[in-house]
Amino acid sequence: MMHKRSTVLAALALALLALPQVSSAQGVPSDSLLRGFEPSGDYVLMVNGKPVGAEVYYQSKVPAILVMSSALPSPVLLMPGQGTVETVHIMKIAKQKNGNVDLLADAVLAPIGQFAGENAGFTYEGRKVSLNPKPPLVGLHRGAELKQHNPMYARTANAYTPNGAAIASLKKGPRPVTVRVYFGSWCPHCRQLVPLILKVEDQLQGSPVKFEYFGLQRPPDAWKDPEVKRVKVNGVPTGIVYRDGKEIGRISDWEAPEVSLNKIINGTAQAAKGK
Repeated sequence: MMHKRSTVLAALALALLALPQVSSAQGVPSDSLLRGFEPSGDYVLMVNGKPVGAEVYYQSKVPAILVMSSALPSPVLLMPGQGTVETVHIMKIAKQKNGNVDLLADAVLAPIGQFAGENAGFTYEGRKVSLNPKPPLVGLHRGAELKQHNPMYARTANAYTPNGAAIASLKKGPRPVTVRVYFGSWCPHCRQLVPLILKVEDQLQGSPVKFEYFGLQRPPDAWKDPEVKRVKVNGVPTGIVYRDGKEIGRISDWEAPEVSLNKIINGTAQAAKGK
């Protein structure tokens, strides 16, 4: 079973390496609409009832979902607005340097039918295919597990540059603290904001500031969790800072979480240096 899965993933990797690295390499520009597909970790591709290796990309403007897998005869493009499924030749997909993919302007889309249901089920050359939402990451986790669960977390984290003065101040903190981040892997705001604190964690390795992440079920079950009720979390992301087991503050600025942390941990005077 493991050998089969490894073979599938290896074949997919070779197919992706074969993609043109930039659209200009073929002298054909990217399509004006079907471009800028970003890697997505929100789905699991199922073929004939079994999970298979796949690269899934999402583009929010159309919106559209592009799926590439060696378990399918060719890549497929799903249009949620119309419920359509179309195929596209793999050589008409251009991989960009930033990890996104574009369809080339001369790509021909061949309709194969409609998809239906929450799991976007459809049939492709006798194969029963569905794109199932990935189960949420629930309970306590390390930052590395979030990045593994959804590649967008790692990608967004890598693109963020924390405030250097705030990071330097946090590294000098005299007493250990723990930052627990409550999040939902299903939450679009968490996908944008939690990676910022993952980058802060990376830069604070070896410091007195430790991080942990608590994943919630999808609503409405998220708010029924006893832990969520205990700490009075009513929205995500929520970051609570503890010292000696007692709460000393909550992150208020998720656009610059390191500055907010510095204010909580080191006080207003030190935090001001990080602004």
